[in-house]
Amino acid sequence: MLKGRPPALTDLYRKLETTVKGFGEVEVVTRNRYALFRTTRIFADLTVMRDALRVVIHLGRKAGAPCFIKIGQGDNRVSHVALVRTAEDLRTIIPFLREAFDLAVSEES
Repeated sequence: MLKGRPPALTDLYRKLETTVKGFGEVEVVTRNRYALFRTTRIFADLTVMRDALRVVIHLGRKAGAPCFIKIGQGDNRVSHVALVRTAEDLRTIIPFLREAFDLAVSEES
């Protein structure tokens, strides 16, 4: 997934994965340029682009933060798209990733 990517992007992905795994029991499923982050339900997914990580965070509400470039309503989730290019971008989305993780955990049966 990270082969041939710039070192800065690879480092950002590793920091993101380490942070998310620090929330609790998280499974990361990767294939080609994609990664899914889930407990028993997916709470975030990621696409590795040429110059950014495209992170989609699945929340139970619409969050109007400027870091989101697109917001889409699903059946029972609101998907928020952010492009992560810097450590600052990553720090900005971490609280939203945590919220999505907590929501997924709270819905486990």
